[in-house]
Amino acid sequence: MGKRPTTLFRLLLTAFLVVMLLPVGGLLASYHLWGNQNLVRSLQGQVQIATERDAQQIASVLDSFRHDAYLLSTNPDTIRILEEDPQRLSGEESRKIYAQMFLTMRSESSSAIANIVSNSGNVRLSTHEFPSDYDLRFHTNGWDVDNVLSQMENRSQTASMISIRGRQASNAGEPIIATIIRRVYNAEGKNLGYVIVEVTGSAFSGKLNQNSMLIDEILIDRDAFYARSILHPTISGGFDRFPALDAKMALVPHAYVANDSVVNISPLAGTELLVAGTISATPYQNNMQRWLLVVAIAIVIGSCIAILVAMAFTRSVDQPIKSLVASMKDVEQGNMKPTAGRTNIKEIKELDASFNRMVGQITNLLQLTREEESKVAEAERKALESQMNPHFLFNTLNTIKALARMHHEDQIYQITLKLGKLLRSTVDNHESECSIEESIDLIESYLTIQGIRFGEKLHTDISVQESTRDCMTPKLIIQPMVENAIVHGLEPKGGHGSVLLDI
Repeated sequence: MGKRPTTLFRLLLTAFLVVMLLPVGGLLASYHLWGNQNLVRSLQGQVQIATERDAQQIASVLDSFRHDAYLLSTNPDTIRILEEDPQRLSGEESRKIYAQMFLTMRSESSSAIANIVSNSGNVRLSTHEFPSDYDLRFHTNGWDVDNVLSQMENRSQTASMISIRGRQASNAGEPIIATIIRRVYNAEGKNLGYVIVEVTGSAFSGKLNQNSMLIDEILIDRDAFYARSILHPTISGGFDRFPALDAKMALVPHAYVANDSVVNISPLAGTELLVAGTISATPYQNNMQRWLLVVAIAIVIGSCIAILVAMAFTRSVDQPIKSLVASMKDVEQGNMKPTAGRTNIKEIKELDASFNRMVGQITNLLQLTREEESKVAEAERKALESQMNPHFLFNTLNTIKALARMHHEDQIYQITLKLGKLLRSTVDNHESECSIEESIDLIESYLTIQGIRFGEKLHTDISVQESTRDCMTPKLIIQPMVENAIVHGLEPKGGHGSVLLDI
């Protein structure tokens, strides 16, 4: 079975849709397959750059305050007062030590809180209000794991430490991000007390997340599985407080994806802490989904436009073609009427013109055929008449021959016999060639008739070689020469004449 014929509209629509949908669909499919992966990789790269840049800023800020803590812990006035450990400082001593504390903290006193406390708790100094958490008169060093003094006590061999498990906020409500604590030793190496510098959120203000790309930056204490947000200081605690942190993945510097967030873990130089920069991939994925939706809508609109264009184009082509087909059917039925082209399409116009020329040529051929048929009929009629005339002649000659034999007219009988033979060879034989022997036979009949006419005046001599008798020659090529010899040679001449034929 042959293929089912299709319509021009279907072909055009298929072509339009293929041309439009293949590239767009391929782009859409590739974007859907690899777009999310590329998006995640791109976000990982951006988060890594932002996190590493901010990690340097955080490390710089902490290092600056750690240096301030070092200066206070090694200041002779601090060591002397902690060694004396008076229950109450005099006004002069108090002014001196406070001046030294503010001088050391410089303008950073608004971004950090410096505290000095002796082991007995008698000496309690602070650039702000002294926190009750560090009053060793009422707090031991082991009962509160979130108290930096307790943490320091558990590290008996450590001279200094940076902790993010300290107080959540100052007495004034300022969020505290990290706490730096140093032991104060005298010349003999005895631990006299502690210098505690609490770094507040304002210390990082304007220095982190410059492009506002990160939704959070988190300090991580991997030894204690504890984290504190820098951008959202009220959030701190275990990893369960931070959906983006995975306990299995957040302890080693690297980038990963968790809970629709892209996270990059970077080490904090000079500390045992890590900093995690996080960004939500949801807005970017939503943008991608919106873009995919726009592309899908564009495909639908493009398909509708393709249908309309295919319909319009089909109508412009289909109508002239239908008109041409109708004209062809008329021609099949014998109506040789040319088409009237009603289209501006060049190719269809040429097709109409070719069809009209073809119809004209067919009309001319039919006319010629009719004329040829008429001529053939006339020729057949004449041929029939020509066939009737020889028969009439033969019958007449046979009658003369019979009368001559009846009246014993031998010459008339011979003439009639030879003449009949000549006529029969001319009428019945339609070949263009004949043998020399046949030609000689006709010549002999002709000479017999002429011999009766001229009598003894004509003498003939025919000599034919045996080798030439079967040679083929054009018909009636020898007889005219013999006739010319008698007509032009013998008749005008008086007396006897001879015709010699040597072949």
